[in-house]
Amino acid sequence: MTKQSISTDCDDEVTWWVARTRGPGFALIWLPVLMLSPMLTAVLDGKAVILAVHLAIAALYVITVVIAHRGLPQRVGELCTIGLMALVVVQFFLSPGGQGFLYPLLAIAAATAIRLRAALGIVMGLAISGSFAEGFSTMSLSNALQFGFATVMAGASTYLIRCLTGTIDDLRATRRRLAGLAVVEERQRFSRDLHDLLGHTLSVIVVKAEAIRRLADGDPAVAAKHAQEIEGIGRTALADVRQTVAGYRQMRFADELSHAVDTLEDAGIEVETTTPLPHLDGPTDTLFAWAVREAATNILRYAHASHCTMKITVDESAAALEITDDGHGTGSNPTGSGLVGVRERAERLGGHVHTRSGPRGFTLTVHAPSTEESE
Repeated sequence: MTKQSISTDCDDEVTWWVARTRGPGFALIWLPVLMLSPMLTAVLDGKAVILAVHLAIAALYVITVVIAHRGLPQRVGELCTIGLMALVVVQFFLSPGGQGFLYPLLAIAAATAIRLRAALGIVMGLAISGSFAEGFSTMSLSNALQFGFATVMAGASTYLIRCLTGTIDDLRATRRRLAGLAVVEERQRFSRDLHDLLGHTLSVIVVKAEAIRRLADGDPAVAAKHAQEIEGIGRTALADVRQTVAGYRQMRFADELSHAVDTLEDAGIEVETTTPLPHLDGPTDTLFAWAVREAATNILRYAHASHCTMKITVDESAAALEITDDGHGTGSNPTGSGLVGVRERAERLGGHVHTRSGPRGFTLTVHAPSTEESE
């Protein structure tokens, strides 16, 4: 892990160091604190054997901690911890009493290297057994209690830090996964919006082009009017794409309904709508605008209908838009990205979408919570 990857989570250098060392630093920092005094005492007293045991304990402790944080098999760290316990026993027989510095060190090693489900129990066992040994060796209840407290605090704090660092790793991994999912969701949303936008526009252009082809010889003036409308649609579509890419596009139900009616009537489809139109709140108005655009696009592409109705009903808490055609019952593709986009937009508002297809046509119904607004 690099400093750059942690810098967003840590506010100061000390916190960054703790996050960077992830446990080994905390475990190793206690080695000189606990071992320096007994080593100096052994040197001053000329006890070479005891000094050698102390050096062996220090070396094996470092190896245990490093192994535990290098991702090596857990069994290796556990064997090193058992070796440390054996050296502590040897030290006890060489120099009975005064083992207060060894058991906290051994508790830290156990909390670091032994699997989590057993580590805390071993720490408590070390604290209890060490307290009895220290108490009987020095015949002092105070020493025994201090010994047990130091051992429990050393092992338990290391155990908690180990648990917390594991939790932090899981949270960071979860955050990375959520960030990836957010990117994927945003890409899907953008692709749906672009499909809804360009699919409808291109369908309108096709209808206008067919009208121009039919009218080019018999009514050049009307054909020229349709050509001019294609030019306007193209310019509008270009502006809409730019706004969609920028994330600022706002659609209005009344505008989309009017545009859909004109397009369908140009294609020879009779359209019946609700009049006057109710005034909806913003989210529901946008949802119904997308629904009208998707429905009109699919009617032009698939339905081969001659009549279409677009009705909207509003009460105190909900609004419903129903679009029905008399085509061949294939007015939309239920699994297409356009209808999926409308359904997801409705669900985000707490509404739902229902479709019904049959020999008499296709019906799209969109329900959404809403309150009618006054002008």
